[in-house]
Amino acid sequence: MAVDPRFPAVWGPDELFAYPRDKWIADGVPAAALPDGDEIPLEVTVVYTAFLDGEIGMFDILHLTGEDSDLDIKLTVVGAVAENHNLLYVLDQRTGEVLQFDLEEQDIQAVNSSFRQFVEFLWKFALFVEADEGKQGRRERALRLSGELRAIDPQAFEADAWWPLVIDQTR
Repeated sequence: MAVDPRFPAVWGPDELFAYPRDKWIADGVPAAALPDGDEIPLEVTVVYTAFLDGEIGMFDILHLTGEDSDLDIKLTVVGAVAENHNLLYVLDQRTGEVLQFDLEEQDIQAVNSSFRQFVEFLWKFALFVEADEGKQGRRERALRLSGELRAIDPQAFEADAWWPLVIDQTR
């Protein structure tokens, strides 16, 4: 599989990297939850980075269990918020959903219904940032972006979700 053909218009070959698509599918991640291509961006201004520092790295597995419960969830690290590496993006291997795991607060917040949609949001956000020429008209463009993203993944805009916070910051 190759890179999504839309991505090179935004990111050069040195700005993309392969994720372990085939391994994730073999491990039970639904194929429909993954992007069509096998490469994703290394960074998207403000919202995403694959450059992690500290003890936790890309594609590490965080295993959440509970002593007195049936909790047994494996979360794969798929990046972090660019300006706060304590806010990790993680992939729930059972569902393909992307969540944000706050290392400081030990809290989880919804991001996207699937890794496919997460990468699509990153691409659309990168296009928005690239086209942004300043404040004039930014509010209208942000509202259009919000509408586009909401149509792709309505769950990403539920109460207390991550993306509405991002869009609000762009206005």
